[in-house]
Amino acid sequence: MALLHLVSCGGGGGGGGDDPDNGSGGEVTASGLLWHDYFGLDAVNGLQVSDLSGAKTVRLSEVETAVPTPDGQHFITYEYDLNDDFSTVSIYTRAGQRVDAATFDGYVRRVRPSPVQLGRMILTWSPSAGGVDSDQVVLIAIDFNGRVTLATYPGVQAAADWLPDGRVLHLGADGRLRIGTPALPDTAVAQLSVSGRTPAGLWVDPAGQRVITRWNVLWEDGGVRSTDLWISAADGSGLEQLTDTGLTSYAVWSPDGAFFAFDMDPANGCTSTGCSGTPIGGCDLYVAPSTSRRVGAGAASFTVTDGDGRREALGCDLRGWTR
Repeated sequence: MALLHLVSCGGGGGGGGDDPDNGSGGEVTASGLLWHDYFGLDAVNGLQVSDLSGAKTVRLSEVETAVPTPDGQHFITYEYDLNDDFSTVSIYTRAGQRVDAATFDGYVRRVRPSPVQLGRMILTWSPSAGGVDSDQVVLIAIDFNGRVTLATYPGVQAAADWLPDGRVLHLGADGRLRIGTPALPDTAVAQLSVSGRTPAGLWVDPAGQRVITRWNVLWEDGGVRSTDLWISAADGSGLEQLTDTGLTSYAVWSPDGAFFAFDMDPANGCTSTGCSGTPIGGCDLYVAPSTSRRVGAGAASFTVTDGDGRREALGCDLRGWTR
């Protein structure tokens, strides 16, 4: 697979600017396919794929809310009908042929496909997209093929992701890590804690050896004051701060686990009266080696080719990174 050098954008932000291991300065080398919904690249909505080898970006679907399966052979769309309060989840081949589809009452806000079996996925679900019911978040592991619910997990200030062998790693609101198969009770493996922060996200690396977790500092009204990422072994040991921006809400692992992509979005800092992103600007996307620590805006940006052959920096949101 062809390789592309990603040049650092420089700039400040986030602290760690003098740390030689913070992912800033120089170049990093990465490969693979970036699945994203970045409207600014070609001024089109939908799921797009950019090849880091330099090939032109291709749009696969008009639906923005979509994610690839870990092997990159399929993608899954999830669309919410606000008027009738139901969600449609569909599975497509890479070529765009629909394999299956089903509707769910309520709001499916996120999908995590299994790396082991097509049709198994973790849904982040709430009864509605707004109002009081939107706070009643549940994580549901389902077998799409058999229309079977395999397990449910508490979802408020919690997260879950698949391990490579098909088990589920769940991070509870109390910081407790648990591992189990979707159909069987899970087992507690670790207790994570970051002083003054609450957990809010979890991403397992492709080998199942490390996890990136999101931790928030909250305002008194429950809004997010600051959000960043930490990294640890899958058993919770060796927890270290990974980003230092105050505005980073998610991570995407590279297929080999050597890099991670992350956002830096002013809109991630919100109170009950509004978000800081409204007057400040939009979201930026960065990439750094997974060995970096306390990474800020000095990290590199992805440079990809748009549909007209121009080279441009890739912005948010990154939906997946596959081979």
